[in-house]
Amino acid sequence: MRQRHPSKPEGLFVTEQEVLTEVNDQLFALLTGAEGFQEFLDELAVMAARRLSVTSEVSCAVTLVRLKKAGTLATSDELARTADEFQNRSHEGPCLEAAERRLSVYCADTMTDPRWPTYLRKVRATPIRSILGVSFALGDSGRAALNLYSTVPSSFDPGAIAAAEALAEAASSSLTFAARAAAADDERHDLEAALESRQTINTAIGIIMFQNSCSHAEALTILQRASNSRNLKLRVVAERVITSIADAEKH
Repeated sequence: MRQRHPSKPEGLFVTEQEVLTEVNDQLFALLTGAEGFQEFLDELAVMAARRLSVTSEVSCAVTLVRLKKAGTLATSDELARTADEFQNRSHEGPCLEAAERRLSVYCADTMTDPRWPTYLRKVRATPIRSILGVSFALGDSGRAALNLYSTVPSSFDPGAIAAAEALAEAASSSLTFAARAAAADDERHDLEAALESRQTINTAIGIIMFQNSCSHAEALTILQRASNSRNLKLRVVAERVITSIADAEKH
C-alpha cells in the first residue's frame, strides 16, 4: 500500500514499509530521549497527531483501561483532553470500546451517530465531528487506545484508518516497554522509601533504648504505643523522636 507522506509535496507517495520504518525510528528517538514515562506519552500523542493530520487537523489522546477504570495518559492538545475526559466520565465512547474490544472503532459523524448517546451529547457541544479509536496491544499491562479527534465529519477514510492502526501497532511495543520501565522505577522508589523509613524507625528505637535503658523490643513497643495514641504513622513518630534529640543538642 502507498500513502501520501504528511511532509511530502502533493502527489509524492511512499510505501507502507517506508512509513513504518520512519515511525519506528521516531518512536525509538522518543523512547530513548524522554526523561520519563509521562514525557514519552506526551511526545507520542503529539507525534501521532502530527503524522495523522493529512486531510484535516487531528487531535490525539492515549487512554489506558485497567481494572475496568479508564484514564487519559496523554493528549496532544486541550480539545483531545476535553473529549477524553467526557468519555471517561460517561463510561462509554468509541475509544473505550476500541480498548475494551481490542479493535478499531470509528464514529464518522458525532451529530448523527446513535451509539454512545451520553458521551456524544457532550461531544456535540465541542467542535469535534468525527472520532477514531484504535487499540494498543499491551499484554498484561492493561488495555489502551489511540484516540483521534477531527473537527471534520468523515475525516478518517480507509487509508487514514490503516495509517492509524499501523502507527498504533508500531507504538505498542514501545508503550509496553515504557510502561514496564515506569513500573520498575516506581517499585525501586517504593523500596528506597521503605528502606529509608526502616532506617528512621531503627534510629528512633536506638534513641529510646538509650534514654530508657530498655531492650530493642521494649523501645519498639513504646514507639508503637505513641503511634497508636496519637494516630500517626510509626515513621512520623520516629522522625519526631529524632528531631527532638537534634533540637535538644542545639540547646
